[in-house]
Amino acid sequence: MTPKYGSSKQLKPAMPVKGSKGAADGKGLVRKPGTTKVPVAKEDRLGKPVFGDINEPLDEALEDVDSKLLQNPQDPELHKRKITILRKQNDNQAMKTALEEAMAACPDVFFAVKLADLLEGQGAYAKAEPLRLWVVERQPDDDDSVRRLAATAARAFDLATAEHYYVKLIELRDDEDSPLGATFFEEMLGKGLRPEQRTQLQQMGLRLVARALVHHDSNASLLETAASLAYRTRNFVEARGAYERAISTNPDHKNACHWKVELLRVYAQLGLQQHWSALSNSFINELKGYVKQDRTNQRMWNLLAVQQIQAGLFDDAIETLKDALSADSKNTRALWELGRLYVRRGESQNAIDYYRDIIDDPNERKSIRRAIEKALAELYVKLGMYNEALTIYLRDEDSNSAFIAPIMEATGQLDEAEKLYLKSVVQSPRDAKCHLGLAEYWVRQENWQKAIESAKAGLECNYATEEVHTALSVAMATAFMKLKRFEEALQAMDEICEQYPDSIHCSFRRVKLLIMLKRNQEALSLAEDIRQSAEHQTGCAPASSVLWELLGDTCSLLRKFDEAEDSYAQALKYDAMNATAARGLGIIAERRGELVKAYSLYKKFTTLDPLNLSTPTVKKLLVKIAEKLTPEQLEMAEANTGLLTAEALAEESEPEEQDDYLGYMPSKPRPFPGLPTGTVNAPSKPANNDGWLGDGSDKAYYQENYNF
Repeated sequence: MTPKYGSSKQLKPAMPVKGSKGAADGKGLVRKPGTTKVPVAKEDRLGKPVFGDINEPLDEALEDVDSKLLQNPQDPELHKRKITILRKQNDNQAMKTALEEAMAACPDVFFAVKLADLLEGQGAYAKAEPLRLWVVERQPDDDDSVRRLAATAARAFDLATAEHYYVKLIELRDDEDSPLGATFFEEMLGKGLRPEQRTQLQQMGLRLVARALVHHDSNASLLETAASLAYRTRNFVEARGAYERAISTNPDHKNACHWKVELLRVYAQLGLQQHWSALSNSFINELKGYVKQDRTNQRMWNLLAVQQIQAGLFDDAIETLKDALSADSKNTRALWELGRLYVRRGESQNAIDYYRDIIDDPNERKSIRRAIEKALAELYVKLGMYNEALTIYLRDEDSNSAFIAPIMEATGQLDEAEKLYLKSVVQSPRDAKCHLGLAEYWVRQENWQKAIESAKAGLECNYATEEVHTALSVAMATAFMKLKRFEEALQAMDEICEQYPDSIHCSFRRVKLLIMLKRNQEALSLAEDIRQSAEHQTGCAPASSVLWELLGDTCSLLRKFDEAEDSYAQALKYDAMNATAARGLGIIAERRGELVKAYSLYKKFTTLDPLNLSTPTVKKLLVKIAEKLTPEQLEMAEANTGLLTAEALAEESEPEEQDDYLGYMPSKPRPFPGLPTGTVNAPSKPANNDGWLGDGSDKAYYQENYNF
């Protein structure tokens, strides 16, 4: 049977080898003379050339079109051809000039829109706005042109024009599901504007959404936008109302679970503990129903575990994650979260064994094993097991420069560390995290100017998580602070607080700077607001170790040391690896004269977080304290420098207080975690007494212990 044409079994003629007789003998595949095709310009249905398909030298094409434009400068097709060629050459400045010439010679909506787009790409919104207006005057009922004009005016901070045309857009799209457009929320973020301008813009956005909701009162996208904008402006009451209405009117919407997560955050900000608890319980039960119906839904499994962790239900979360992995062994997020839970509970050996089981499993995907390897390496670093961490990272040394550098620094190999930090930035110039590593390195080396430069470079990266973005701003503010440029440091923190309005950690750093600027009453008022907010939020999300840690910091700053000690202990209860809480307890112990305990806690802090920005300061404190201890006391302190485990906390508690989770219960029981104790609102000293919030006499101690 003869194979069909195209079959792999069909014998195909061999290509002639250079120098062979194939061509002379007429054998093989030989192209006939004169059949070489010459590229021919394609034409559209009107017979005009389609220039984008011409395979021609661009410089020659540009010369040709320029000569033709000299003869016929008002031919729009020639201008379009020139713009196409310049776009291929990626010459934006020449394109801008060509578009301006086209608008002058033969004004056209096409050229106006292209020029406006180009100007906006360069950030010249004020110059783009008149062009958008010119377009709308010629096609006033084109909703897309109106939307573009409104957005451009908003970015140029011409709020009167922006609001006028957004209102017009609502009228034009009255029958549409998304009258303000899908990008409206992004337009209201006000990137590049000053904080006070951004606030005005977002307030305008709230007014517009309210207007659009008049005829679309259950519109999911509008309600979500209203809630998000209200949250950004810290109008949590409005955010609550919008999320609650979105959930009640659109219960089956694809974003309904996301809205409930966000509503829990709003309840926490408002301190509505009963509402938070009720929604958390009902949401957890709802998610259990989802995973029971569909055991393959990774998203729901992971969301259920996260909600249980947030509620402090660690045992339930562990069972959920194990069930998720039995349902789908490739659930990477579940693998990751389970390991993190072991670490948070202080079960370091369990975490190590768990990670190793995954890494050594030949049936596990290579990508997952690599990700878990890095998690294990991070744990090794926290435990001070640097050689074990290096063994993992050195398997791919070139790709792991950013991870190896901190280990080199922690072990005192500063020259090698610096080379690796610089190498990581060269390898990944758009990775904000690499810039962060370098910026923090310069802070620790007290090279303040380079720290500022590296932080600014990181902040200019297009993509960065909130955590990385915040850390870059903190590094920059720290450098400004050390240079005694306090106003610039405060400006950096103001900016980050504006972008992330629920980040009370950044607000707490503002308190420190206000103290340094001797704005003590303002600092005191803000610190008290932060303390109350932290109490509200820990009451709603009791397992948030970072919130307990922050509550401890604010209580300590306000001289409420008993409450601070209780909060730090709670932080360690929910995360045994919380280095900042260990440092906080060390500060309190030092103030009380308990130097052995202070030394032990400071040493634990430097072990858990050897590259924290305040680690150099704490190391200096360790040296000072060591000089005051006897050899026996120092030996005792060194012997007690392991991790703060649940067992250690249980040993320090009274016997009757050892029946709570992880063997620890705060010395002053609270009816619900986070609710203030009976004396929490009573200051230990008058607010204007002499001291670190009074005349600044303790400022030196404060700056040492509460370094950025």
